[in-house]
Amino acid sequence: MYLMIIHLFKTEYKDDILLGLTSCGITRGNLFEGKNLDKELEHDVPIFTGLLKPQFEKERFALMLTAVVDTRKRFDQFIDLLKEADINIQKDDIMRAMLLPLEVVVDSSVYWRREES
Repeated sequence: MYLMIIHLFKTEYKDDILLGLTSCGITRGNLFEGKNLDKELEHDVPIFTGLLKPQFEKERFALMLTAVVDTRKRFDQFIDLLKEADINIQKDDIMRAMLLPLEVVVDSSVYWRREES
């Protein structure tokens, strides 16, 4: 099992991302609204303005999605669906997707038994 984290920098792609996730069977996740750190520093902390390279493409607000994904293959299907929909996440700085291995997940969808030590 894996923890998938998506930082969505261009929020106009939210519906496309959610459709792609559900099409691949990735559900029961969470969606958080927040601010893009670079834009926040640039806008509210002027001392950082000269230190950060200008990123006119990034929005000030961003979304973070998290979900537990059972297999790497399901995550790969999601990325392939985005490519088929002409959403080029590697070129257009639309989002960042991360997949982290999980050692233990306990919820109603997973049978869990404590290991004997």
